[in-house]
Amino acid sequence: MRRIHHGAPRPGWADTNRALGLVFNDTVSEDGTVQSYWREGPFYDFDLDEILLLEQAAATLHRMCVAAGDHLAAGCPRSDPAVRREAYLTSVCTPDTCLLARAGVPEFTHEQVIRTWHDASPQAWTHADKDLFGTHAHARQSPDFSPSVYGRFDLWYGGRGTTPKLLEYNAQTPTSLLEAAVVQWRWLEQTGHTHHPERQWTSVHERLIEAWRRNLGELVAARPWLPQRPTVYFAYHGAETSGEDLMTAGYLAETARQAGYPVELIEVDRIGVDMADGRIVYEPRKGAPARPIDVIFLLYPWEWLWQEEGGRPIFADMADPNKRGTVWLEPPWTAALWSNKALLPVLWELYRDDPVHRELLLPAYFGDARPADLTSYARKPIWSREGANVELVREGTVLASSGGDYGDGGMICQQLCELPSFAGPGGPYHPVLGVWMIDGEPAGMGIREGVGTDGLITRNGACFVPHTIGSHLS
Repeated sequence: MRRIHHGAPRPGWADTNRALGLVFNDTVSEDGTVQSYWREGPFYDFDLDEILLLEQAAATLHRMCVAAGDHLAAGCPRSDPAVRREAYLTSVCTPDTCLLARAGVPEFTHEQVIRTWHDASPQAWTHADKDLFGTHAHARQSPDFSPSVYGRFDLWYGGRGTTPKLLEYNAQTPTSLLEAAVVQWRWLEQTGHTHHPERQWTSVHERLIEAWRRNLGELVAARPWLPQRPTVYFAYHGAETSGEDLMTAGYLAETARQAGYPVELIEVDRIGVDMADGRIVYEPRKGAPARPIDVIFLLYPWEWLWQEEGGRPIFADMADPNKRGTVWLEPPWTAALWSNKALLPVLWELYRDDPVHRELLLPAYFGDARPADLTSYARKPIWSREGANVELVREGTVLASSGGDYGDGGMICQQLCELPSFAGPGGPYHPVLGVWMIDGEPAGMGIREGVGTDGLITRNGACFVPHTIGSHLS
């Protein structure tokens, strides 16, 4: 792993990137300085064996996260059918009795988080009880299918001779997808570093198309009332002004379209509830007939949605899998079990005594359980995004910190592992490797880097830098 500082910029590269969808490139600081999010010229280069190591690490981490998801789901009293029968109208989940509650997941979501987690394993979940929203008292297996299409592991990696370490898992609404899947591939084609397509770890685009094809096919088989080619709605946060959410949702919609499915882009605030039957609907405009939504991809954080007024009806609609409710991709378990940082202490609890798997982890604890001898650590909100409200502490002294609006939902402490430092003009530079998981398998990498001490925390302004494999050999 090496940072090449003086690559040749492409003529018209900004226009090329914009044509590919990178319309959110320039940011303006308070002093009026314009900074490019995409770094043109510099790039990172890896040897092939390093890429294979990262790929193997990500595949292993995925299996570990599946085990952690089982552990988190089992740690909720509502995973027990007897408790579900007796406790619909009472509270049984507290931070002392329920791992999901300790992670800050609202109790009204727990049953559907657990059910959608087990949807792909019919033997693990049956409906033998009368539930709160339905009238089905007979035992049957859930006909649902609630898959995760994509996510991104953020890894520390220091180059040859080091072991990748999991920093966190962005399993719902991860950013920098378009850049990793399309923009850096075009950069590779145009720079002349290599003419061999295997010289970059980027199969995200092809894998996404195949993931939609497989998962939507299984969803149609699981829900026989769906048409063979259901329209997939892609919902994004319309109030996000940079264009990043729109272009990311649009890109994902395009990959689903290439997989053979009709798609439609909509804003989250156009999603409503039909008060007559509780169905989730799309309201195109005021006065226009609302359309029932069968399948929707949500590029909007679940932890925001379940705190909003519209969150409860969504979970009510999900509650009875025997009726024609809306299928949500990514399903709520991606946020509740994987995309919150409570995953990190759970993984450490499960694997701390495993001499092989623990090497991919950093010791992590819920904030109120940090050992006194852990004096160098990263303190992170259980729920946060874009590096907000993170504090890095080295031997009891704050090294770096970031502001933000998170932290009320609890904190975790993870052993400090400072990002690698690469010297160079304007540096030092500190990269985080984002390994993309498509349909549960490693599919490519994108790199973002910060600069200087502040760059030890990867924030929203961290730049995207492309990569190659073995370009120094060309």
